[in-house]
Amino acid sequence: MSERSDAFEALLRPITPLAPPSEFAASLRRRLEQELGMTLTDGLVSPSAELDGTLAMVHFRVVDADRAMSFFGDLFGWQAERVPFEGHVSHYTVNTELTVRILDDPAAPPVVPNYRVTDVAAAVRSIERAGGRVAASEIATDGGGWAQGADDQGVPLLLFRPGRYHRHGAPTRAASGDVGLVFIRADADRAERFYRTLLGWHLERAHPGSHYFEAVARVGIFDEVAAFGREATPSVSLYFVVDALTPVVSRIVQLGGHAGPAEQDMGPYFTSLCSDDQGTEFGLMAETLG
Repeated sequence: MSERSDAFEALLRPITPLAPPSEFAASLRRRLEQELGMTLTDGLVSPSAELDGTLAMVHFRVVDADRAMSFFGDLFGWQAERVPFEGHVSHYTVNTELTVRILDDPAAPPVVPNYRVTDVAAAVRSIERAGGRVAASEIATDGGGWAQGADDQGVPLLLFRPGRYHRHGAPTRAASGDVGLVFIRADADRAERFYRTLLGWHLERAHPGSHYFEAVARVGIFDEVAAFGREATPSVSLYFVVDALTPVVSRIVQLGGHAGPAEQDMGPYFTSLCSDDQGTEFGLMAETLG
């Protein structure tokens, strides 16, 4: 495990707050408390045991983070905090229900799901015991911190325990797109063994005979080998959920990106495989074409 400075320390610096409407700020505060199990104080956030293993954030690699933020800001109405760190730039969304970290590090995997744990040191031991790999970590004496690596099939992951809450400027508008699904392609039996050991997951089939399994909220696993009888390289991709597909697809093209045909291949959802104006791939999902 390498000894590195804590990437999250960059988020603790002072920042000049904006002044959103008081009703919006109060609503956002309640939503953050509900979604992330946080108590917004100046001190440390007490971890909540029942939230272990849930999706807490997603890292989304792009070519140029500032240009990508402009694209997704126009597309989804995202607002974010810009954080330069170790020669790279990240943007952390502040008006989405689930935080997306847009980053420009070419060494990073395209998509890294971040899962919440209460004891990072214990989680690291579980990763290694279950056959996974830990590439880097920062572990506090009380078990806090973070660890990044991959599961036993090579699917990237990051585990962390929420610590001091960073008070960023409050957003001034609601986003029109959010994280809908972290879509993992992997051997479902192996994934269940690994993530049950690490995060306590129990995979559930979407319906009898389906090879798509629901893990936790916004995370699903598709067993392509079992479904089609062909070998597949384990991978993870990111889908954003919107109210209606067609208007967003049109906007992507207007912004210089690319959008594939709409398909109804994910239960009640219409989907489209897309890319931004730099070629970064992502998916869209919506319950209606619009």
